[in-house]
Amino acid sequence: MPRPPAPYSSARRAGDLLFVSGRLGFHPDGTLPEGLDAQTRQALANLDAVLAEHGLSRDDVVKCQVFLASISDWSALNALYEEYFSQPYPARSAFGVQLHPGALVEIEAVAFYPPSSGAS
Repeated sequence: MPRPPAPYSSARRAGDLLFVSGRLGFHPDGTLPEGLDAQTRQALANLDAVLAEHGLSRDDVVKCQVFLASISDWSALNALYEEYFSQPYPARSAFGVQLHPGALVEIEAVAFYPPSSGAS
């Protein structure tokens, strides 16, 4: 993953938890796709990449916070979230907020290192 454009870490480990900073839907080349579907899928792909860097996967995510530029996108987000995560779903909060210009969704996560993972 590219270095964050501001003074924060993409992720920080604290004990058995990994706290992942908000992922926007930017492609690695810095372009932002149009539409909630494309941005959400890319934000989730970006989340996958950070998790993989730390030896984890989406199955290890226990909590998400989702920020939507328009809370009216709630139903569309739910459909995409259900495609991405399996039951039991991570705990989740969602908020309508003002995001980076052009961004429609931002997703941050907390993941748990399973005792047998041995990842560091």
